[in-house]
Amino acid sequence: MKYDTILRSGRAGLFAAPRLAGPLRTAAKRAGIPWFDLDLAGVRDKNGFLKRCAQVFDLPGYFGGNWDAWHEALRDLAGEGAPGAVVHWRNGGELARRAPESVLTALEILQDAALHWESTGRTFVVVIDRDSAPGGGLTALR
Repeated sequence: MKYDTILRSGRAGLFAAPRLAGPLRTAAKRAGIPWFDLDLAGVRDKNGFLKRCAQVFDLPGYFGGNWDAWHEALRDLAGEGAPGAVVHWRNGGELARRAPESVLTALEILQDAALHWESTGRTFVVVIDRDSAPGGGLTALR
């Protein structure tokens, strides 16, 4: 039930993924909040990351495949009237080792998108598995 309260509160930001993501996913489903499973297994660089994002976020064919286009797409998700979104960033260890600058850029864009969503009063929670977090500096979702 703790996740139900968090997701309905309009919370936004980047957080360490809970040890078990199932209860968070269930709470998102109950709240009608879309869940995006950003599984980065096998992704090694910026281009692979953006291609995976295009698949996961079901971006249109004209998606530009660059950081600006991805940033705009994340902000556009908020404009569609969704009550929020939860992104689960998983299996990003290889990407973090091979392209740490791309990970940092992606996280900056996600943080900016979270601020945008928060300004609209809607939830945008990104939970990041510990193997993917640079420096492990993320706080738990509470």
